[in-house]
Amino acid sequence: MTTDAPPTAEAPLPGDIPPWARKTIVAAVVVTTGLGMIGTAFLPYLLVEHPLLLLGTSADVRNIVLVAPRYSLPVVMAIALPRRVLAMALTYGMGVLYGRAMLAWSVRKLPRIARVIAAFERLFKRFQRTLLVVFPSYATNALAGVTRTELRSFIACTTLGQAAYVVFMYYLGDALSDWTDRGVEWLRMHLWQSTAVCVGAVAIHQAVSLIRRRRAARLNAPQEESTQ
Repeated sequence: MTTDAPPTAEAPLPGDIPPWARKTIVAAVVVTTGLGMIGTAFLPYLLVEHPLLLLGTSADVRNIVLVAPRYSLPVVMAIALPRRVLAMALTYGMGVLYGRAMLAWSVRKLPRIARVIAAFERLFKRFQRTLLVVFPSYATNALAGVTRTELRSFIACTTLGQAAYVVFMYYLGDALSDWTDRGVEWLRMHLWQSTAVCVGAVAIHQAVSLIRRRRAARLNAPQEESTQ
């Protein structure tokens, strides 16, 4: 009895997507992921000394909330919105490239979920524009890629949804400013110590993740050989 191996970056491309597009999308994902990792590692220093640069590394909820009390909404929006739309567009691209293969692999591994996946896809296709605006998450943007939502429609809907998301998080950050300002002041007083702790924590996390990936690859190697 053989075991299906999960799809990898070498999975075949959809016929209408040229190889250069895959390379561009994957490279952009690597760069933006790396920027987010750097932002997390140097969060105390960037938050205290260069908050807008921190927001540029990753416009996640944490960074928007922390930066919001220090700048006006238009300034935060000018950086956070393009950064979030870029991240969602790359998620859409990965969904186009590999989402279908991943779903097919999941169905082969767990045939009982096939109907659930099919029903959810139909639901998403029916309300995809509304869902992209109301639920501006990575999951909905990946599904948009899997279901091949028309690109211009995707960009328009996701931009609207992300704009609403940034506005909401900005005012949440403003409401929490009494607490976050105290935290920022504490970081200012212990800037280098807190930055060193964050850098160390990110380095340890990446090392552990690498060890786990290598271990998983070794365990999967015999299964992949058995399928050949």
